[in-house]
Amino acid sequence: MIIDIVGAGALGLLYGGKLLASGNQVRFWTRTTAQADLLSHNGVTIVEQDEEIHILPDQIQAKPVSELTDTWKNTPGEWLLLMVKQTSIDDFIHEISPLQDHVVNIACFQNGMGHLAKLHAALPKSLLCSAVTTEGAKRTQSQVIRAGTGETRLGRYNTHIVASTSIEEKRTFTLSGSLQQAGFDCTVSNEIDKLIYRKLLINAVINPLTALWRIPNGELIVKEERKRLMRQLYDEVLLIYSASGICLDQDMWDQLLSVCRSTATNTSSMLADVLAGRGTEVRSINGHIVRMAQKLDLVAPTHEILLHLIEGMQPEGVNEWDFLLC
Repeated sequence: MIIDIVGAGALGLLYGGKLLASGNQVRFWTRTTAQADLLSHNGVTIVEQDEEIHILPDQIQAKPVSELTDTWKNTPGEWLLLMVKQTSIDDFIHEISPLQDHVVNIACFQNGMGHLAKLHAALPKSLLCSAVTTEGAKRTQSQVIRAGTGETRLGRYNTHIVASTSIEEKRTFTLSGSLQQAGFDCTVSNEIDKLIYRKLLINAVINPLTALWRIPNGELIVKEERKRLMRQLYDEVLLIYSASGICLDQDMWDQLLSVCRSTATNTSSMLADVLAGRGTEVRSINGHIVRMAQKLDLVAPTHEILLHLIEGMQPEGVNEWDFLLC
């Protein structure tokens, strides 16, 4: 397959590199020509627990995202994996808007919520999939370290497009199969909404607190004072979910604590953004919880306070595309 990867950060290079190594044609799309040239010149090495995958420079196809639509019109890709953060969605939509009358298969790997509705409005004929993953990766120059294997779950967002349901399902299962062949634990889920809301809850509790206290995930549960604030955030979300008719597992609190333990040494994406002086995804994570509460005439005071605290830490005028290769 021809697979387009938009966002050549650690996760984009992990997926793209392994898909390339398993026999697919992969095209990487970056913000600038300079970033694309750097990737094409250096290549990338993916470091896993039991092997290293060396993607040589002459194997890399990398171009600035401004050239994506013209390239795609001439040589369409089967799938586009969207690996940019929520804060870059509007920029991506601007770049890809000339394809509004085409059917583009897009798998969206964003944290938080709100991006799928925007993409559907901009690309009404396209097939959009949510991709919920627990894969983790770190990048150092031209090396990507896979920080433990995780799970990837795919699920269709919009069902009312030109293609029939059977064709949509076939396309989604084809992508899942390619990801499996590339070495990812990937399956298609018919409960993707539940998985999205589960991940939103986990991110809404872990990410802002680690960013505020500047600690790795595991440090959240070593003090009772921290766990009490975690529980407060958790309870606010459950109240809002209950009022919205969203049901999660009964042991969700234990699952949340388990995530902190299993990712104990990890730096959350929000903390990484704060430390690097980047904008964060707090508006699409905690901000989304606050907006859900407002629509139900409820309140989420702890989430709202953290939303304002994290927003107050963000620099003005940051362009997230500047950090796609960080």
